[in-house]
Amino acid sequence: MSAARGGTAGALRRFLRPATVAVVGASERQERAANAILSMRTAGVKLHLVNPARSHVFGQVAHPDLASIGQPVDAVLSLVPAAAAPQVAADARAAGAGGVVVVAGGFAEDGPDGAALQRRLRDAAGAMPVLGPNCNGFITPALGARLSGAPRALGFPDGHLGAVTHSGALLGVLGLAAAERSIGFSTLVSTGNEMSLDMADIVDFLADDEDTRCIALVVEAIRRPGAFFAAVRRALTAGKPVVALKLGRSERGRRIATSHTGALAGQAWAYDAAFRQHGIAVAQDVVDLMDRVTLLAQLPPARWSRVEGLAIASLSGGWSALAGDVCAQEGLDLPELSDLAGEINTILPPRATVNPLDMTGFVMGRADLIERVVDVLGSADGVDAVLLQWFLDETAGEGGRAFVDAAVAAAARLDKPVILGSVEDGHPGEWARELPARGVGLGRGLRATVRGLRTMRDFTMYTARPPATPPPVRPVPRPAAEPVATDAGPMLPFDVSMDLLAAAGVPVAPYAVAGPGTAVPDPGFGPPYVVKLADVPHRSDIGAVRLGVAREDLAAVVAELRCLARGHGVPQRVVIQPHLRVDGEAFVGVQGDSGLGPMVVFGVGGVFVELLGKVAGGLAPLTAADADAMLEEMEDTGVFRGARGRRPWNRDRLVEILTAVGAFAAGTSQWLRSADINPLAFTEEGFAAVDALILSRTP
Repeated sequence: MSAARGGTAGALRRFLRPATVAVVGASERQERAANAILSMRTAGVKLHLVNPARSHVFGQVAHPDLASIGQPVDAVLSLVPAAAAPQVAADARAAGAGGVVVVAGGFAEDGPDGAALQRRLRDAAGAMPVLGPNCNGFITPALGARLSGAPRALGFPDGHLGAVTHSGALLGVLGLAAAERSIGFSTLVSTGNEMSLDMADIVDFLADDEDTRCIALVVEAIRRPGAFFAAVRRALTAGKPVVALKLGRSERGRRIATSHTGALAGQAWAYDAAFRQHGIAVAQDVVDLMDRVTLLAQLPPARWSRVEGLAIASLSGGWSALAGDVCAQEGLDLPELSDLAGEINTILPPRATVNPLDMTGFVMGRADLIERVVDVLGSADGVDAVLLQWFLDETAGEGGRAFVDAAVAAAARLDKPVILGSVEDGHPGEWARELPARGVGLGRGLRATVRGLRTMRDFTMYTARPPATPPPVRPVPRPAAEPVATDAGPMLPFDVSMDLLAAAGVPVAPYAVAGPGTAVPDPGFGPPYVVKLADVPHRSDIGAVRLGVAREDLAAVVAELRCLARGHGVPQRVVIQPHLRVDGEAFVGVQGDSGLGPMVVFGVGGVFVELLGKVAGGLAPLTAADADAMLEEMEDTGVFRGARGRRPWNRDRLVEILTAVGAFAAGTSQWLRSADINPLAFTEEGFAAVDALILSRTP
């Protein structure tokens, strides 16, 4: 059990903010050891070296074991082979150490023997925090604590970004990317196998860490979703944005041969949906990850804004047009600001378009003019941030001095972000790197800058939302009815599935079931009818649906479908439903095995949802705000406005249905594998589930 789960917050602070460090396995010849030792020898931490075979390492006394140091140390870096790591953990625990970093691989990731060795390591450590094994340790730049095998040549600047990665090799990549963006780290942590400390623990620590302003995550798999999202919630509440990159993105294309939901809710897609639901910005790669945190790490939170209106000024009409295009693509609003034209035209030659503003070469070298323009734009109602576009490379420093002076002067007066950003993403010159320290954001590339502002906007808007609670969740027992064995898995009978949904608050279409060998019942509703085999997961594959059936043909069609069922060796029960007039179809599903908990999936198009490729999701249970956010992702389909002359969909009713499905998904989490409501039809009377496919886990 980790310190964060079973001990105090102070235990992790002692470990991750160490004053004393011991390196076990210290050696001049081992590269990882040399990197760590040489980096920390000149740092602020007190360094102890341990190697029973050497009296000195790099000219410093080496102790034969941890006990010989004579005092407890805050953090131990274990660089010994895997087989010796349990003894290091036992010695560290006995010596009162604050925690151990185990860099060596060869544990649970290597099969049964490695898993057994990892259990020995866990038993030896007890409640003492252990980072790893099979990790690249952690780095706290402000202290010079470098309990990591990262190459010494890699600089890890001090700053306000807390970074946590499952992949140890990406530690160095993050360091390089940060240096290119003039940002630094409060902490970088590689969690590896997460035997003791996991990502949830580290995020929970960073939520309270006064040196951390924002958090970047590189995620392979979240082992404790509940604890992880609780830690994220604490970080967001503390005013710290979280941005995450999920590795293994190709899994979105994976198809699970169970149901539509199983095919759509591939693991990476499910993570993205859950991250957005919980206020975490989603990145597509490491560059995107670092771009999204750059402005947040550079600028103090007092300068962050909702960025509901961005003003842009540059020296080129082409630059301005491109900026407008990128903002539209990334979802940032550029208000026209036409009411400022008169004031702007007293500073510049007459401009027809104010935002984005082409100042032209008229302002070259004129900091006073640029400053006046920025003041006009930045002081306007509806403007929450100002972006000035200029080259940032080394050769542009002299020509850009007017921009720098104007931006710094404006930043001193405005309580909103002022950014100097380039159109390209080249290497910023040294002259530009001073800007964040002077209150000006430094944007490396147009799209990167816009994405950074979009992330700032999303964070401030998410945290401004009023608190919301999901509806109460009541356990739903596994139905007593015997599941139908299918290629997709154990399937609940059609009527059992529909009754479960109705009890959960989902509107269902009327139906009647004709059992095998029985007379066709009076369905209780008039023709025309839809007639189909009841207990077949994918009826269209065998042609088991008949539409527009007249009353006089009902018995013959039922007999025909029973014959079809016998031929395919599937159950002969037949369902009769009214042939509804439908103005649109939606798909609602539940994926019980998302890796993070039961997930609700929504898409427009019913049976065509996979072809349209547009779905939204959220972890169950859902609040009304969660459900509405899912529907917002479908706004561009036009169904809520009435696409192509059709009646607009009732969005409020859909929110109610999605929250009901979310409560059902949470209540059935012990036994439900997946559920498809497909289609959820929009009829003259409202929404109705026309069909349901529920698969259960094997008891």
